[in-house]
Amino acid sequence: MTTARGAEGQSADLRIPAKLAAHPSVRAVLARRAAGDVASPPAVIDAAWLRELCLAAGADDAAAVSLDHPDLAGEREHAQSALPGTRTLIAMAFRMNRDNCRSPARSVANQEFHQTDEQANHAARSVTQALQDAGYRALNPSVGFPQEMDRFPSERIWVVAHKTVAVAAGLGVMGLHRNVIHPKFGSFILLATVLVDAEVSEYGQALDYNPCIDCKLCVAACPIGAISKDGAFDALACTTHNYREFMSGFTDGRRPWPTARTPPTTAPASPTPRAPPCGRA
Repeated sequence: MTTARGAEGQSADLRIPAKLAAHPSVRAVLARRAAGDVASPPAVIDAAWLRELCLAAGADDAAAVSLDHPDLAGEREHAQSALPGTRTLIAMAFRMNRDNCRSPARSVANQEFHQTDEQANHAARSVTQALQDAGYRALNPSVGFPQEMDRFPSERIWVVAHKTVAVAAGLGVMGLHRNVIHPKFGSFILLATVLVDAEVSEYGQALDYNPCIDCKLCVAACPIGAISKDGAFDALACTTHNYREFMSGFTDGRRPWPTARTPPTTAPASPTPRAPPCGRA
């Protein structure tokens, strides 16, 4: 171990192996430090600057929430695992075109969902990059389609619970249908979250009212009865129905192929009638 020296040969407050100390990249970094060119970012991120950054990136609404928020107790372990040192979660909402989502044409509804999904991921990545350029450590988990299947079934397969974070940040309230209801855009939104290793000067406040009027229309509209009047929700039924629709009901009429030794004795059964799509993938 040797004491690294700056460009003027002065001792630096860093002890590193001699081989690394002689490396051009290390010498360049030490020279910048000695010249005072490496400035630390503000310990607290300005909330107004952060919100403007999110809106400029493409978000329709944004707010930050501290990882110490009591409603995020279940997220702390996961957030710290994803980005050690996380202090704040930045929630962003992206509105979708309502009638596209309502369309019974799967191609129309899916296009709207996926276009907004891409917009949200792109915006979250842009915010993360800007925070990184400002000197912070930041990370943006995928907006949807979590793929951490190596954790299944003992652990959850998503990095961060976007809905939980958005509600805590004040972007809306979870409705009976298990979507976050935004006070302006309603249920027609997608959510993104950015983790950052700094505090923010002002955090969002949870809504003091519930936009859900408990009309039970979602209960009546759900084609498979995944939503119950008493608040129960069958997530597996919802997921199975939506992903089955991606195959246009192909699996409905699928039967095992008969072998030469066991010829079919009856005609194949008719496909099971399909429930109409719910309008969103």
